[in-house]
Amino acid sequence: MNIAVDRKLVGRTVYERLRNDIATGRLEPGYKLKLNELRDRYDASVNTLRETLMRLVSDGFVAFEDQKGFRVNPVSKRDLEELVDLRVMLETRGLRQSMANRDNAMDWKSGLVSAHYRLTCMEKLMMEDETAHVDEWEQTDRAFHRALVANCNSRQLIRYHASVIELFMRYQVLALEKRPFRGQASIDDHQALLDLIMKDDEEGAVDLLTRHIVAGRELPL
Repeated sequence: MNIAVDRKLVGRTVYERLRNDIATGRLEPGYKLKLNELRDRYDASVNTLRETLMRLVSDGFVAFEDQKGFRVNPVSKRDLEELVDLRVMLETRGLRQSMANRDNAMDWKSGLVSAHYRLTCMEKLMMEDETAHVDEWEQTDRAFHRALVANCNSRQLIRYHASVIELFMRYQVLALEKRPFRGQASIDDHQALLDLIMKDDEEGAVDLLTRHIVAGRELPL
């Protein structure tokens, strides 16, 4: 039993490390993922790596072709635009439903304030040194936007939104190599969005969130 648990924990750790290395560009778009090379890099068995890579294929981070093996999924303008459209659809609907759900409004708003505080701290650190804080910033940015839909009472929406925003954040991180972090503009957007939610201004919050997400179309590729 302990062996099975250990294998599961190892698999989860390898998955998280690989996903993070792809999301942050340490494994570049198009990079060929050779099992023997990954075995040394992640100190994991070939079987564990193969299972992990197939999971990442399902999640949209890795591509697999017969006879060619695994490769980090490339990036493209079209793919980014599709992710932006999906984010707008899922995140604005999730926000509307979260704001309409009065039963858990206090707990939801408390969680949102906490997620916003952590994000603001990381955004300020990013303005000081992008390279040193990019991993933590990516996680807190993703966590804040996931918190926006957390009260929507739809497990499927939450699940699909989490998947889409992970793929979108990969573009955000990769873009840092070509343009500086948005800095104060990002901080201002998130603060204004939180203020509108606290005032129960649904239309204002949805409008700002839509504009905030759509701005992601302009990322350099």
